[in-house]
Amino acid sequence: MGLKAPSVPESPRGQQLAYILRTAPEMFESAVDAQLDALGDEIEREVEPEEASDEAKKDQLVLFKRIADVRALERRNGVEDIMYTSIIQKFLGVGVDMLPPLDETTTLRGVDLNRLTDGVHSREALDMVREHLMAVLGGAGENAYSSQLVRMSKLQAAQVYAASIMFGYFLTRADRRFQLDRAAGTLPLDPLESANALERLFNSASAMDSMDEADAAPENFGGADFDLFSDSPSGAPSGGSASLKQYIQNFDQSTLAATARIVSMEGVQVAERQTGALFGSIEELQREMQNAVSGNAATPEELMSAVNDAVAQKKVQTLTLAYASQRRLVLEAVAFGAFLRQSETYIDGYNPKLLTPTPRASLPNSSSDDDDDGGSRVA
Repeated sequence: MGLKAPSVPESPRGQQLAYILRTAPEMFESAVDAQLDALGDEIEREVEPEEASDEAKKDQLVLFKRIADVRALERRNGVEDIMYTSIIQKFLGVGVDMLPPLDETTTLRGVDLNRLTDGVHSREALDMVREHLMAVLGGAGENAYSSQLVRMSKLQAAQVYAASIMFGYFLTRADRRFQLDRAAGTLPLDPLESANALERLFNSASAMDSMDEADAAPENFGGADFDLFSDSPSGAPSGGSASLKQYIQNFDQSTLAATARIVSMEGVQVAERQTGALFGSIEELQREMQNAVSGNAATPEELMSAVNDAVAQKKVQTLTLAYASQRRLVLEAVAFGAFLRQSETYIDGYNPKLLTPTPRASLPNSSSDDDDDGGSRVA
């Protein structure tokens, strides 16, 4: 399987990685590390301008800032390309070609969609991926494998794809926190298991009360019947602990918003770049849609009707996809979001100075976001 992706690496570093991935994939990971080392060394070599007169120092600072800004932009482009080619490598690893740029003439080859689910997400996350897929497909869910064609606006498809990237990114962050809490034995119980555990505890206490003092404790005292996390003697959380969905439902608004936020500007750019590579300029598609429905809708129902009319009359750019292709579109986007977070986390763990944190001012009490998966430095 060759290197296939809708977006071409722009920086020399990205082009070099793409070449290595195509010709010597076994060397790709070491090449990534070498480039991250080089970028980190470049940051460490940056120095402040030397002392000078006020006039000279002012000119020197302006020039220094311009040079620093150019170098920072080059580094950022390089990091984005490292992140993007790492995502491509992950798709190659699960044996799936990424979607090509999409328009009405694009023909999609069939792929094994199980590789975009079982090969990407944990068992606990798969149920939420299925729920997201059914929610996006709506009434088409039962026809998800059908070859029946459906026409939609390119903007609608792009919005679904972008939202699914964000869902995959969020799910990966939340799942990582879930796995860490489960390993630490700090997961909450689901309501039914909580009630059962309390009942076992009360029953054991009643049995102890009826015993003579000389009888001491039951043989299993402190054992399985007193374990509030599972029925196993090990005390590790099991099927009785909260599911990933229940775990996420316990997030407060601040934690939910923080977990859903892409934590680096490089990650934001990669997500936008992927969506634009598949569908074209989102801003242009939005203007096109606004012009097509402007003045024709006063309610959400009227707006939807106007959008449908614009699609039917081809006043906007459209895509015609089978239900099965829509399913692939959504699952690839969710996988892209998951791989994006994994790549971002790796770079942050390697050298946190390489990533630019996204603004956090609008997220009160966002410190709850800090330790989800080792990405606390930019989280």
